[in-house]
Amino acid sequence: MEGIIVLRLTKVDEYQFLTCFKYKLWGSNTDRFKKWKIGDLLLFIVDKHIAAIAEVAGNSFKDEKPVWDNGLYPYRLPLKFLNVLLPDNRIPILGEVRDALISAWGTNYGWGILNQQALPDNSANIIINNVKRQPNAMLNYIENLDELLKEAKQKREIAIVEQKNKIPGKRGRKPKSNAISKSSLDVQGNGEDVETADNGSAVTTTNEEESNHTKAQYLLINAGKISGCSVWVASNDRNRKYKGKVLGDSCIDSLPNFGLNKEATEKISFIDTIWIQQNSPICAFEVETTTSIYSGLLRMSDLIALVPALKIKLFIVAPRERQDKVMKELRRPTFKKIGLNEYCKFIAIEDLEALLEKIKGLYGYVKPDVVDSIAIEEELNSK
Repeated sequence: MEGIIVLRLTKVDEYQFLTCFKYKLWGSNTDRFKKWKIGDLLLFIVDKHIAAIAEVAGNSFKDEKPVWDNGLYPYRLPLKFLNVLLPDNRIPILGEVRDALISAWGTNYGWGILNQQALPDNSANIIINNVKRQPNAMLNYIENLDELLKEAKQKREIAIVEQKNKIPGKRGRKPKSNAISKSSLDVQGNGEDVETADNGSAVTTTNEEESNHTKAQYLLINAGKISGCSVWVASNDRNRKYKGKVLGDSCIDSLPNFGLNKEATEKISFIDTIWIQQNSPICAFEVETTTSIYSGLLRMSDLIALVPALKIKLFIVAPRERQDKVMKELRRPTFKKIGLNEYCKFIAIEDLEALLEKIKGLYGYVKPDVVDSIAIEEELNSK
C-alpha cells in the first residue's frame, strides 16, 4: 500500500461488509464516484472497529443487478480487498486512530465518515499503519465466507428485532415526579456510607443503595456464568452478601494475566464486575446506584486510555431512573474526547433482572453478547 494518496472510510454492518467482500463491490444510490480513482482506498468500519481496507480496482459503472439486501445501490465501484481483519484483531476507533480522525476533521469526525471524505495524508498513513500491524485474514475469509455470511445475516435479523424494542425517548425515561429524591436531601439512618460526589462534596449512601449495588452484581455474576464466562468481582465487594450468598464465593479469586502492564491490570481489578473468556476480559460493568456516576465512568475512561486496543465491552448498570444522568455524564467533553460515549452503554437493573429470568437454565446455550439485547447506547438518547 505504498504511495497511497487517498483514504476514505465508511460504516457498515457485518453482513453488508461481507457482501462487499464476496462481490468485490462498493455501491451508492447516487452517481458520486466521479472523483474516485483507481488505487484509492476504502476502509470498512464494522461495529466501531476497523474491519478491512480495499482498493478501487476499476472505473465506476451502473448496474441494477441485486447484490445487497438493504438497497439496490446501482452506482458501483469494483474493489480489491487488501487487508481483512478477524473480529478479535479489529482496531477500535480509539487511541491513535481516533486522534488521527480528530486531527483531520475535529471531534465531529462522523460526518467525514458518513460522506466518505478523503483523509489528509498524515491521518491516512497513521490509520493504514495500524491496520498493517494486524494479521491479514484474507484466506480465512475466502475459505469460510458462506458460513460467515449466514451467521452475520442471523445477527442482523436479531439486531433488527431488538432495535424495534428500543424506542428512543420512551424506553428507560425517568418518570416525572414532584417528589424530591431522598439521596439529595434527607438521607439519614443507620448503616450509611459516605463517598465523594462529582463536585467533591460528601454523598450519603443508604442501605437501600448498597443493596441495589449488591443485587446488580449478583445478577451480573449469574448472567455471566450462564453465558459461559468466568466472573471477577471487585475485591472490596467480594464479601458482600445477597440472598444469603457471598458474592465472591462463585467468582474467580484472582485476575488472569491479560498481557497488560501493571497500571492497566490494576485499573481493571477495581471495576465492579468483569466477564472473562479464554483468559481475556470481554465485558466490564460498573454499577452506579449512588449520586456519583463520574467515578465509575472515570475508571472506564482510564482503561480505554491506557489500552485503547483492548477488546472489551463497557457498561454502566444503574436503576432505570438514573439513565438520563448516566447519558448526561457520558456526554461530558472529557469522555467524548476519548470516545467513551461511543463504547460505553447503559443497562437498567430492572432489565438485567428480567434478562436473568429469561436465560435461567440455559447454561451452554447463551453467549455473552446476550447482554447487548438490553444495553442502550448514548447516541439513542442524544438530542
